[in-house]
Amino acid sequence: MRYALLLIGLALAATAATYVRYESLDPCDWMERDLARQSGLPLIVVRARIRAEFLLEGITEPTATDCLSGWWEIRAEGLSEGT
Repeated sequence: MRYALLLIGLALAATAATYVRYESLDPCDWMERDLARQSGLPLIVVRARIRAEFLLEGITEPTATDCLSGWWEIRAEGLSEGT
């Protein structure tokens, strides 16, 4: 029972921290905000670039899973570059 409460508490804390950082629980928003922060470009330009990348991959309507995998790729690149 304790472990279940601990897991629930950790999940709630992670959700709250994510919402505070990104003001959204949508992985597409996370990707947009991280790329805008890294590149220094306006958010509208970043959105257009992300949309173009998805279109090049044949994805016309990205799902949360598509955006989440893209966000993880961005995070992995940032970690390998040391940022």
